Amino acid sequence: MRFLSIILFVFIITSQTLQGQVSEETVIQPGELSLRVKNINFFKDNEYFNPIKASDFILISSLPAPVDKSKWIEGYTLPGFFIQPELVYQPSRKVTIRAGTHILKYAGTQNYTLIKPVFSTSLNISEKTVLTLGTLSGCDKHLLFDPDFDSERLYTNYSEDGFQFTSSNDHIFTDTWINWENFIFKGDSTREIISGGESFRFTSSPVAGIFHFIVPVQIQVKHYGGQISNYLEPVETFYNFAAGLRVNIDLGQKRVSQAGIEYLQFFNTVVSNSTSSPIKNGNASWLRLHYNYKSLYIGAAFWKGHNFYAPEGNAIYASIFDFHSDYVIPERKIITNFVSISLLPESYLELFLGLQTYYDVCTKKMNSSIALHLSFDKLIKLATIKN
Repeated sequence: MRFLSIILFVFIITSQTLQGQVSEETVIQPGELSLRVKNINFFKDNEYFNPIKASDFILISSLPAPVDKSKWIEGYTLPGFFIQPELVYQPSRKVTIRAGTHILKYAGTQNYTLIKPVFSTSLNISEKTVLTLGTLSGCDKHLLFDPDFDSERLYTNYSEDGFQFTSSNDHIFTDTWINWENFIFKGDSTREIISGGESFRFTSSPVAGIFHFIVPVQIQVKHYGGQISNYLEPVETFYNFAAGLRVNIDLGQKRVSQAGIEYLQFFNTVVSNSTSSPIKNGNASWLRLHYNYKSLYIGAAFWKGHNFYAPEGNAIYASIFDFHSDYVIPERKIITNFVSISLLPESYLELFLGLQTYYDVCTKKMNSSIALHLSFDKLIKLATIKN
């Protein structure tokens, strides 16, 4: 499969050149059994007033993924929580085993939205390099840009399963992963769905004592297909690429205050058997200004897109709100402003509050979103198991 070949190639290249990220489980001594509890209680309100009416959609039964069309027409609110308790055991310094459950529930619903087992085995290739098979470390660990990978997925799609190779040091970060979203058996009527990619970031040493240069490169692939199933929808493979340069300037001692400017270029293309695909190729540019002071972040940005689409991105940046719709806005110009505060009352607890506005230059409409969450992540030692 061409998709898997691309991911495998990227993995081989990065594994030959990098030493990686310290596994969060390296604090466990060999032979220890621990309980790790991950939890986020969240409230996300999107006040979107896009220039789209229900009649503008072609309502077809076959879509690349389940789509709640109200999300593309008006705003929506996501109140809820997820909790992921895991038993963590490290039989040796090289191996970590995790087993638990991921539970997602939205407030106001009687049933749980998602209950799934989580299980993974991680091989600590070196002190800072980790290879994981099974449940991955969490979608936010990819450090992807919002237009290509919606930050809201932290709440709705945190748990991923597949393959992951992470690696980082003072200058290099890399995350290569495959997320197997929908497995099929022979004769199934649904499509195989696989996503994955590579997130790479280079951070320079301080230049003149105050400047830091950051070069991000991100590749994403999402494939809908499956040769052994009897699905009616066309085979589709989406490719998204982003790269750019960020310059940070230290404004105070110990980097408690920083300002930065960043330019990013995005490209997207789709390989599809469908002749009705409304767009084939697109691009966008994103100019961003950043300011950090301790736990406070203030940002402003200008987005300019042409036929841009990312299947897992924040739809407010896209030229098309559903890939199988005939409603396309080829040119998008959006001014965004963002302010957030992230407090850490304890090392395992984070309180986050963020407000973002989106001003659509073309339609002269203002959209906004607000997010509030309390994140808990703690490792609790249970016992020592002697070999």
